This record gives sequence, structure tokens and C-alpha cells, in this order.
Amino acid sequence: MQVSVVIRLVLWYNAVMTEKELYNLTKNRKLSGAYLFEGAEELLKQQAVDRITALLDPGFLDLNLKRMKTPDASAVLDAAHAVPVFDALCVSIFTEFDEDMLCADLEKRGALNALFRPTDAVILFVRRGKGRETPFAKLFVAKDRCVSFDPLSEDRAEDMVKILCAQRGVRLDRPEAYQLVSMVGTDAYRLENEVSKLCDYVGNGGAITADILKFVVTPSVEYEVFPMLNALLAGNKKVALRMLTDAMKDGQENPLKVAAFLEGRLKQMLIAREMQEEKRPRPEIIKAMGGNPKAAEIALKNAQKYPLPKLKNAVAAFARINADMKSGVLNESDALLLAIYRSF
Repeated sequence: MQVSVVIRLVLWYNAVMTEKELYNLTKNRKLSGAYLFEGAEELLKQQAVDRITALLDPGFLDLNLKRMKTPDASAVLDAAHAVPVFDALCVSIFTEFDEDMLCADLEKRGALNALFRPTDAVILFVRRGKGRETPFAKLFVAKDRCVSFDPLSEDRAEDMVKILCAQRGVRLDRPEAYQLVSMVGTDAYRLENEVSKLCDYVGNGGAITADILKFVVTPSVEYEVFPMLNALLAGNKKVALRMLTDAMKDGQENPLKVAAFLEGRLKQMLIAREMQEEKRPRPEIIKAMGGNPKAAEIALKNAQKYPLPKLKNAVAAFARINADMKSGVLNESDALLLAIYRSF
């Protein structure tokens, strides 16, 4: 990687505003001008939007809060020059916007800097997920107005569920918080939903135990399928297939979801094996695999047990599932079982 590229990437990540910095600006009522929200964690992003709109006087909300999809440059400039009505602040929220078009039109009008002038108007450009590094996004990064809502770490997810339970008057100790995150994953929407179910079940003043978690929580496919995958990788195909058959018979798992999970893990292992053959450093391999770092570490360890041709054949076997189903040759369950027999 060239030095100039390294410097550009460092500047990009260093200039992104943290969630905590945004929270402090909101709490102290120091927001002004335009901000770009991006990142994979949609619930935290929405919570940040809600905190900002909560600053407005409810009695004049219709006058001071505007929401718009696919805005053009004129709508954006109207928002930038808006004046609060009977309030200290007005807020405009834009979604599904064309960044390239907006940037070009605003630049043509010489109005890009109007987005960042000191004002009582706040403009939120809310991206779905993490978008491209566009000229529009670079502008917000340069102005320190880009806020990235990244996926929760496991530690942060555990802290979040403990706080959510405490707000409902429910006790959730650290071991149970760890178990809940292990069962559900770190997606904030899913965690909030499961916490709500748990709190409704135990009631105010109650405590969440390991048995209650097993009874109430809907586990993620990863949590359910990991033991089966471990059995397959250990060569215990008979045990793994019995676990899979029982899960599908009880309606716990959808065959296509299981197939997608296994295919994803096999692809991770294939990436790892190819990079190992190229003598690439371990941190680079983990990063290239993507997803949860712990899952990537497990996949990397498993990849060392399989020769490259076998992994390629396994990925190809799972890729054929949809074709087998669409052709009418096999149903979902049989297509999954055949892919497993071909792969392990």
C-alpha cells in the first residue's frame, strides 16, 4: 500500500466523530449545521436521531421537524437556511439521498459550505448501513461531521443489555448477560427485542436466570448451528446430522438459513486457507475474513485442518443448493443434506 493511501485512510478514520462526542453535543445543545450518520448498527443510529428530535418543543414539532426521502439540492439548502419557529432549534432529516448528485449540485451552486455554517438549523443525512467513501462523505469527514455507528463489541453488547434490564427494574448479572449475547449475537435491535421479552416474563423486581434465557430467548441461527458445525469439523457427521434433523423436525431452524450460515463459514475458511498458502500475516487474514473477530479466529483455526481443494469443493456444493431447488430436483432439506455430504 502506498504511503499516500495509508495517510488518507488514517485521516478518514481519525476524523470520524464518535457516538460519545455526538451524545455530548446533543446533551449540551451544541449541535449546528449538517451531520452524516452511517454504519451498520441501525438501532443506535435511530436512537441518536431520537435524542436530537427530543430537543424540540413537542408543541411546535410540526413546525420545526422535517423528514424527507431523496432530497434535491434545493430542499437541502432550504433546510440549511431554515429558522426555528417558537423554539431554539429546527431539525431536518434526509434519507435515501443521492450523494453524488447532491454534492455536484451544491458544488455547482457554491453552497457546500452552507451546510456547516453556525446556525440553529440541524440537518441529519442518515445513510442506510455503511456507504461508499464518496466526495460527499469525505466532505463531512473533513469537517468532523461524520458519525459512524459501528457494530457492538461483545463487551459493549453485554453492558447494553444490563442497562436495558436495569431500566425495567430487572436483574441481569454478568454471566447471564454473556449468555444472552452468545445466544442472540450483538445486533442491537435483536438484543433489545429479547430483553423486552425477558423483562415482560420476569416482571419488575425479577431476575433473569440461565434457565429463563433458554426458555424465553429465540437464539440466532449461529448459536443453534455452531455445535453442529463443530461436530462436522471434528468428523462426527452422524452426530451432526442427528442434531440438524432434530432441529428441522421441531421447526427450530429453516434449512436455507442453516445453509447460508454454513456457506458463510466455509467461505471464511476458504479465504483464510488461500491467504495462509500465500504466507499472509495472521492479523491481515482475520481482517480479510470479516464478521465477528472471534468467529473469524475459529474459522481460521478450522481452515488449517482442510486442504484447499476440499474447501473449494465444499463452497461449490453449498452454492449449488439454490440451483438444485429451483430446478425442482430437491427440496430445501434434501438440498442442504446433500451439500453437507458433499462437503464433510
